[in-house]
Amino acid sequence: MSLLSAFSNARASLSTVSSQTAIVSRNIANADNPYASRKYANLSTGQLGGVRIVSIAQSGDAALFRSLLVSTSALGAADAKASGLDRIRDVIGDVDAPTSPAARLAQLKAALSQYAVSPESGQTAEAAVAAARDMANGLNEASAAVQATRKDADDKLDQAAKSMNALLAEFETVNGRIMSGTSTGADVTDFLDRRDQIIRELSQYVGVNVQTRNGNELALYTDSGITLFDKAARAVEFTPQAAYDPNVVGGAFKIDGVVISGAASPMPVKSGSLAGLLTLRDETAVSFQGQLDGIAYALIDGFAETNQADPADTGRYAGLFTSNGMTTVPATVAGARGLAGTIQIAASVDSTKPGGDPMLLRDGAISHPGDPAFRYNTNGSSGFTERLNALIAQFSLPRDFDVNAGAGVRATLSEYSAASIGWLEGQRATAVDEADYRSVLLSRTQESLSDKSGVNIDDEMTRMLDLERSYQASSKLLSTVGEMIDALLAIR
Repeated sequence: MSLLSAFSNARASLSTVSSQTAIVSRNIANADNPYASRKYANLSTGQLGGVRIVSIAQSGDAALFRSLLVSTSALGAADAKASGLDRIRDVIGDVDAPTSPAARLAQLKAALSQYAVSPESGQTAEAAVAAARDMANGLNEASAAVQATRKDADDKLDQAAKSMNALLAEFETVNGRIMSGTSTGADVTDFLDRRDQIIRELSQYVGVNVQTRNGNELALYTDSGITLFDKAARAVEFTPQAAYDPNVVGGAFKIDGVVISGAASPMPVKSGSLAGLLTLRDETAVSFQGQLDGIAYALIDGFAETNQADPADTGRYAGLFTSNGMTTVPATVAGARGLAGTIQIAASVDSTKPGGDPMLLRDGAISHPGDPAFRYNTNGSSGFTERLNALIAQFSLPRDFDVNAGAGVRATLSEYSAASIGWLEGQRATAVDEADYRSVLLSRTQESLSDKSGVNIDDEMTRMLDLERSYQASSKLLSTVGEMIDALLAIR
């Protein structure tokens, strides 16, 4: 090898080591960034032994990255549902909580039973009416919690749509820079990290399938096949509702013009927080609202009064329990939508209202105060218990409930109330268990991917020391060659 070649190789080595040192420094600077991958230089040796950097690449594992996306989306769905159900549970409690509909129902039955033991007592009458008031208020609160949960899910869907549009717009920009840089041989590894980060953030909202194309180009699709990005970002559309009640239907969520959930969707998404929020808003919460409405209807119907003087009058009139001035009771539970939110005790039996008389619970004519045709205690006996016993029997009377509500079709009021809370607890426990499992799985996948592609500060410091030695060796070689050249020039 000539001195000129040795000098050239030494200079090339110094340049290469300097560039490698800069790469290692970048790695060290990004050691705390969970989205940063380890960068490294691909080297090439020339015919005369010189070393140069051909390209800068990043560590990665496509299979683990795909698993990370799947785990992130699965956790997003489970966590969205679990959080919403936790909110409802915080209001009504579990099966054993005194605030649950089942517990309040048991308290009402006990108060009525005590009243039947002492039908002459105004105090026990007042206690029974108070228990009925608590029952109605409890259903009102539970219904409000369900609708608040639906509204919260709706607001989160709105925020998700805005975030997804912003992420997809940035993805379009970053993807373009990567393709442009790849075509010119530029270092695009930082852009690749950012693009991967965007995909990971998108996967929190919806399951993402990634398709790799020539020139480092990517296309993105939902787990159901709807296009998120293909040459250009696709629009994510959602209009939130101003408020929710049991009669409000949630708005459609669209990606690239395609509805992503419900019966109207040809390609429903399967994972991500969007799937969890939409399931919570349109299915789980709606089913539980239906169960609460069924309980409210059973109370209104079970405590209804009939005309005791005219057999031709077959109407059933709202008694102890009513709703927004209701007079006649709907013929079937199908007409019960929203009753849990509006059920209340009749003013005529409520001592906190003008003219309210709790003793009407024993005597009748709650629906028609002062009308003897609706009075059960026709003799005005202070020991009359027939009506109270009939009301107590309603708790054990099998009745039909809405099959679509999910807590059973035919059961007693007490059984159905317990089944409803059990259903909610089952839904919540399943979602919480799934969220816990997915959280652990995601954590382990992140650790595995970090081991494969992340920055290890100890390894990078070791690499830095190796490069320092290489730099010193190249510098020494360059100095030696320089001295030899100077010596040759001095001979002349």
